[in-house]
Amino acid sequence: MSFWTPNIKSDDYLEQGRFLLAWRLSIITGVLVALLTINFRFSTLHLITYFICFLLTVFCVIILHYTKKSKFVFIFSSVAGTIIVSINLITLNELYQAANIIWKVYIITITFFGLGKKWGIGILLLNLGSLIYYSLIQVNVNLQSIEPLNEFGKISLAIELTVVTLLIAYVIYQFTTINSLSYNKLLVANTVLLERNNTIESQNEEKTTLVKEIHHRVKNNLQIIISLLRLQKNELKSEEAKKQFSQAINRIMVMSLIHRKLYQEEELAKVKIASYLKELSDDIKSLSDVGFKTKISIVSNIDKVGLKTIVPLGLLINELVSNSIKHAFENGEKNMIFIEITPSSEDYFNLTYSDSGSWKEPKKDSSSFGLELIKILSEQLDGEFERISDSKGTKYEFLLKNIEMNS
Repeated sequence: MSFWTPNIKSDDYLEQGRFLLAWRLSIITGVLVALLTINFRFSTLHLITYFICFLLTVFCVIILHYTKKSKFVFIFSSVAGTIIVSINLITLNELYQAANIIWKVYIITITFFGLGKKWGIGILLLNLGSLIYYSLIQVNVNLQSIEPLNEFGKISLAIELTVVTLLIAYVIYQFTTINSLSYNKLLVANTVLLERNNTIESQNEEKTTLVKEIHHRVKNNLQIIISLLRLQKNELKSEEAKKQFSQAINRIMVMSLIHRKLYQEEELAKVKIASYLKELSDDIKSLSDVGFKTKISIVSNIDKVGLKTIVPLGLLINELVSNSIKHAFENGEKNMIFIEITPSSEDYFNLTYSDSGSWKEPKKDSSSFGLELIKILSEQLDGEFERISDSKGTKYEFLLKNIEMNS
């Protein structure tokens, strides 16, 4: 590294560009005001102003050398430069003010580049204020007081205007360079990100295929178990044992249907609840050993639920439908089952189940496993239910939790 390009330990290329700009501008400005200071044509006040500017640039170089950071220097230069140039513009009426106006443009430019939009707008407004004041109050006084320049004065003015214009051009050049660098880095980062996304998508597709295959095989295994149970059921002579086998088959079928729906869904962790319950209820009816038809109406205002919810919910619906078919309906009746699911507060939903049948009271020594299972499944979903029986039929009202909402 050289004096013109000092070393800065920073991975932020924008900060590197700002530091390098502040360093070089401080050096160039210091050399310029030093040359202007030796112009013998200037008055003592002019010389003092340029000398102060020279000291300020030296101060900026020292700060940059020891701190290796540019923000303070940009703030100091913008504020101090605005004050000094505004004072010169308003008070030094005997000089041509073209240089001061260009200095203001230079100060505004470095402020926007070095400090950003908020500081840039603030410094812009301050400089605009002094320019408006000069235009409305001082311009005529300035035009009447201007002293003719000698050859040395003309050369000094030309040098000052040229250098300041070049400084503005250099700031703009540095800005476009950093923008170009940022764009190139963005392209590289975007390319890397696209490659990583493609890799992740490929891995996700492989995992999705594997998970679907797992669900497919689990479903097949459960179907084999169901087939074996059906074969075993046909060998039984006891009607009560056959009913128990049918109930076991239905419960296994509920889980088998879940896995079948999962490998058919785009989202492997969620199941469309309405279509699942429709298929489930159709399967339950087809397996029921009754000689009458039952219509089941399903309405759901919830689109999908996850595995933690659908498994106990499916088993719950299975028990309810099976109980209605076994205990509520008789041949020749208009048999209807209504299932409605609506969202409740926060992560809970309401399940309303009703039928049009007249329930037969179970015998005192009969098994109440189905009702116990309904209670257990409701508790698994952090819910509660109420059973209402009247002349119109039987209704269950559940308040259940959509467990996936908190997972």
